[in-house]
Amino acid sequence: MVVPALTLNASTGIDIDALVRTLCELGRVERLEELGAGGPLIASAGADSLFHCLFGRDALRMALDLLEDFPAVAHATLVELARLQGVRHHPRGEEEPGRILHEHRFPDDPHGARLGQDWDFPYYGAVDTTPLWINLLVAYCQETASLAILDEPITDRAWRHITLFDSLLVAVDWLLRRLEDPSGGGYLWVRRMSSNGIANQVWEDSGDSYYHADGRLLDFTRAYAPVSVQGLAYDALLGAADLIERSATFGLSIDGHHLRERAADLRTRTLAHFWQADLGTFAQALTFEPDGLQRPARVVASSPGHLLASRLLDGDDAASLRDRLAARLMEPDLLACAGIRTKSTTAARFRAGAYHNGSTWPWDTGVIADGLRRHGYVAQADELDSRILTACARVGGFPEFFRGDDRACASVNSVTLDEIVDGVVNRVEQPPQARQGWTVTRVWRILRSPRG
Repeated sequence: MVVPALTLNASTGIDIDALVRTLCELGRVERLEELGAGGPLIASAGADSLFHCLFGRDALRMALDLLEDFPAVAHATLVELARLQGVRHHPRGEEEPGRILHEHRFPDDPHGARLGQDWDFPYYGAVDTTPLWINLLVAYCQETASLAILDEPITDRAWRHITLFDSLLVAVDWLLRRLEDPSGGGYLWVRRMSSNGIANQVWEDSGDSYYHADGRLLDFTRAYAPVSVQGLAYDALLGAADLIERSATFGLSIDGHHLRERAADLRTRTLAHFWQADLGTFAQALTFEPDGLQRPARVVASSPGHLLASRLLDGDDAASLRDRLAARLMEPDLLACAGIRTKSTTAARFRAGAYHNGSTWPWDTGVIADGLRRHGYVAQADELDSRILTACARVGGFPEFFRGDDRACASVNSVTLDEIVDGVVNRVEQPPQARQGWTVTRVWRILRSPRG
């Protein structure tokens, strides 16, 4: 299969034809150059896949991966997610004005009826999708060297005729409300609205993925602040400030100066309270205790590595933290054959095949590689990219995740394993989705690079 006007590094063992076919299937188009015409990319290929639908986080990450080659994907993703943006307070769907959705399924979706017993769709239970949407909008305007998309007309879920600039303003307002809510300590925080909602409303969204060093799960009735989303929020505040000022729109209730002040405050708090000097990394999260204290969840994980890909660790004052974090991520307890483990082998709940407690995810490792590269750790970044490609070539596909075994070859789970803990069934291992979208787009992004 010929890739029009695009050159891929084909010396890596990756099946290029399969890569292109899967991209087209994810984008619901016949030809690669049509990507974006079919709307945002769905999260997973294959009609029988659990994730064969629109996921906000996945769609945004995939659009960022493809932005340079296929800006139409970013455009379609921004518009569709703005069209479905929250317009009301609706706890069953975790909907709030300005919030960008987590997941959307139609009535004929084979999994929708089961999930719909607990949620309404669109379901908005994610805190990272809104800043990610802002960041994609900023990146799209930079890539196209134009603000024209801000005038794009849409009709929102309340049947109002608005523009994408209006969507930006309400997204920023949602972010500010979270940051300024006293229950969240000044951070972007998570707390589900009902007992049926997703407890961990970030990319590591399985129920056992956030815990303290002794293995005790966080108290999901209280707010907590995950580390990686603070970097997303920081970038979103700065990026939105720039777009708002460049739009030359006057009389707004949100101004760039205030957004930059909030960003600076968030950065100061994150550097001061998340960093764990003895661990050489940032805490996975901060919890807010009944006595008012902030308690770090001292679990060594991949998620702090995402800060390197944000602007939060830029500057001379963070240089020593960057150096230590970059080195820590490449230590043997985190670095596996296929990439960075979601949790260190020293973590209380580590298991090599666990969904978010020891497996390695190509997109997660890829974001860390991006961050390492932007701070000059080029050899380390190239090593991570190489491990992603080698692992995908070895299994002959683009799986959701790999096992985090301490061995010299990549492998994936083949069976589902459940354990009963305190009388509750907990899924500790499961096979990955075979053709996961953000694995596909990450492989594309690596192959498109001259370093590949």
